Amino acid sequence: MPFTAQTLRSLRGWQCLLALLLMLICHAGLSADVTPTVFRYQAAEGNLDGRKAFVKEALQLALEKTQDEYGPFVMQEAGNYLNKARLLRELQQGHFDNMFVRASVTDEMLTDFAVVAFPLARGMDGYRVAFIRAEGTELQRFCQLDKAALQQLSIVQGIGWLDSKILLANGFKVQQVNQYENMFNMLRASRADLFFRAVNEIDIERQNAVHDYGMLQVEPCLALYYPLPRFFVTDKNNAQNAQRVYLGLVRAYEDGSFIRLWNRYFEPSINRLQQRRIIRLDNPFIKTLDPQYQRYNINLQPSLLAPINK
Repeated sequence: MPFTAQTLRSLRGWQCLLALLLMLICHAGLSADVTPTVFRYQAAEGNLDGRKAFVKEALQLALEKTQDEYGPFVMQEAGNYLNKARLLRELQQGHFDNMFVRASVTDEMLTDFAVVAFPLARGMDGYRVAFIRAEGTELQRFCQLDKAALQQLSIVQGIGWLDSKILLANGFKVQQVNQYENMFNMLRASRADLFFRAVNEIDIERQNAVHDYGMLQVEPCLALYYPLPRFFVTDKNNAQNAQRVYLGLVRAYEDGSFIRLWNRYFEPSINRLQQRRIIRLDNPFIKTLDPQYQRYNINLQPSLLAPINK
């Protein structure tokens, strides 16, 4: 069940009543120790995995914006070293209490989880650039390839990643690997040609990857694009806390604090897209998703991007 702007409007009435009740209690001089609510978030999948920093800060910001209505909170890591497929399976089965995971949503997930319909990356996750094994002039070897030529190469991605399914649905050859760091090993051993990452993630990973895996570089000429909304999801019985997170994200967006956080992590990614040849793909897994989330997406100026190659 997704939480959207319509859900928020329908709940604001009882939230006002709750706020009034809290004020009356304080005015009457009543007090009680309030136990902070524990919110869990996904731990890193490996030593190279620096992708979770923004997600943690976004969740913390949302919770800070809602303390007046919902009370104090603490945050804890959970799911250490679990890949995304296993983590979501265990979350759905109720093995994690009040855990929020950033996930690439699908139509199926809308019924399996409580979905916080706010796009954390504001659409930037859909732009994908690749690690390759290259040295010197080899960096340019993919620059002239079109979509048909890329479909003949081997792409490594993670088991359970929606990216793997999207690439397969668009006719690409995909090797799905269980462990995050094994994907870098596949490139280093020339067992795969490309490892596509979100444009905002690749800079975080590049320094460690190049240091630990030698000849790995960021391919300089190409990018894929497909719609890839990534929301927080939680156990579908965790509706109240999902509503809290949605309310907090919307407040942070409206007061500008979310945009400031987003800019710190994503603004450099826009520059990385300049002059790349962008190949657009379809995402057939979000046909019933309400497009209202797109109001929070960034609108990239066409002048920043090279012409899209279909």
